[in-house]
Amino acid sequence: MKKFLSFIFVSMALCTLYGQNVIFNDNFDSYTAGQTLASQSTNWTTWSQSPGSSEDGLISTEQALSGNNSLKIQNINDIIYRFSNQTTGHYTVEFDMYVPSTGSGAYFNIQHYYNPGVMWAFECFFYNNGSGYLTTGGQDYNFNMPNNTWFHVSNNINLDADSITLTINNVAVHSWPFSYESGTTSGNNQLGSVNFYAGAPNSATGTYYVDNFQFSEISASNDGDLVIDPSADIDLSLNVDELSTYQINLSNLGGTDVNYRVVPIFDIPTPSEVLEGDIAITYAGVQNTGIIFRNTELVNAAIGFPSTTLLNNNFIGKSLRSIDVYLANVTYIISAKIIVCDMNGILVPGPGNIIYEQAFTPVEGLNYVTLNTPYLIDGRDLWFGVQIQQISGETDLPSIGIDDATTPNEYGNWFKTGVAWNPLSNNADLTGNWYIIGHIDGTEIVPWMSVNPAEGVLSAAANQNITVTLGSDDLEEGDQKSGNLYIYSDVIDDQQTIIPVNIEIILVGVEENSINISIYPNPAFNVLNISCDNLNHVEIYDISGKKILDNSYTDNQISIDVTNWMKGTYLVKTTTNNFITKIQKVIIQ
Repeated sequence: MKKFLSFIFVSMALCTLYGQNVIFNDNFDSYTAGQTLASQSTNWTTWSQSPGSSEDGLISTEQALSGNNSLKIQNINDIIYRFSNQTTGHYTVEFDMYVPSTGSGAYFNIQHYYNPGVMWAFECFFYNNGSGYLTTGGQDYNFNMPNNTWFHVSNNINLDADSITLTINNVAVHSWPFSYESGTTSGNNQLGSVNFYAGAPNSATGTYYVDNFQFSEISASNDGDLVIDPSADIDLSLNVDELSTYQINLSNLGGTDVNYRVVPIFDIPTPSEVLEGDIAITYAGVQNTGIIFRNTELVNAAIGFPSTTLLNNNFIGKSLRSIDVYLANVTYIISAKIIVCDMNGILVPGPGNIIYEQAFTPVEGLNYVTLNTPYLIDGRDLWFGVQIQQISGETDLPSIGIDDATTPNEYGNWFKTGVAWNPLSNNADLTGNWYIIGHIDGTEIVPWMSVNPAEGVLSAAANQNITVTLGSDDLEEGDQKSGNLYIYSDVIDDQQTIIPVNIEIILVGVEENSINISIYPNPAFNVLNISCDNLNHVEIYDISGKKILDNSYTDNQISIDVTNWMKGTYLVKTTTNNFITKIQKVIIQ
């Protein structure tokens, strides 16, 4: 879809062909003519991921270069083929086009992301008179092609060399770094998707045909490859007041870096309804003005709070109960909804899918909306905001309030007008956090699961142990707890792994848990003493999981100077010579 958005106010058949490995090809002859493409094929989708909708292109017999069928793009058709965010390898993306002189022209683009709408690599416009232009790096490059007959388009994309050459009708148009965006020379060297949209030069609606689409690999990719060991369910029995650690190893067997993130999520079957006092969460400072969105009817705005923030502020078990949002010029709003969005992974940043929505009648200024069903905070990232449907084509439009921050928070100003979420800060002329405020209340739980480290980067051939600490000092005999570890990565085919976690609190006999340890005083002020038979090793972590101390010992009685330590709760992990481990909480004051 061409970027007609503006802001105001500052399957796969594998074969070898001429040394190329054909990953996917489609001449559209296997589909039923007169029906839409994406409704018949899972290899294709639409801009809004709505196969069979008005965005879906039609299988047509009006023109065809091979066989009887081609793909016809017209009206508001918006077809997507995804390349899965390739970052290494050498590829060609080829197809044939037919642009009738009776129409307004044609258009296609290639984007750097799997989900469209985040970053355009380049855009290609075709007039109906045999000319056109490529837009990339903020520059236009003209070319010629025939009308009323088929011509070939080839995109030779070498991600390993960060280069692309566009060839139209067997004539090379231009070569440039593939990491460019259509409007700038900065971007990501990543092959995400191709978009056939019913656009044309001068913002016209195009009509054209596509045939013989082919995606080929000239040299193989060497992307990251994440291996999780073990990835099976975690089921443990713990003693009262016992903390246990569990190791998960992440290994990168690929050739490029892998970004990972581990998020503990808690099952809370009966949330407490006891209110303990409203807590306002927002990034908004002083109310400044608002952002108007042109050339779109549906606008979403959201702010987010990552799981670590919710955990560190003791919000797990509480609920989001109301949302405030500043709106202006509400006369031009057709409908308004409060929204809550799911957590997203690493590959696609920002909020996830909308999982709660509630309509409200907008008023000028600050709108106060109480949720009919409070949204439980269970450990996942929290995203919430507003969705407005506005009158199309008006000179005056509503605006969503922002504050006066010149350096907004990275979670403070996400928006969506199509299928993908983006931060306002992608536009250098726009700053500020959304004037959106969430209100939290309820009784928190004591989290019985934590991970360290919670995120990081694995280079090629590297590995990382993730320590999962299970248990808490409020658990009693017979208690059973369950939850999940969500392991996210930016590996294309392994973006999310879910590991169920279950613990049960039991009484363990002395022989099964034979470690005689004394840690005192607790709370400690200047010195922390540890007395343990057969003491071998001591590790101390702060409440966020950061390791503060890691030492081996030969004495059974040690003293640790904590005079300069920050006040707070710490975990002391002691290990004996016969490898018995115990973890206890201490408070430093």
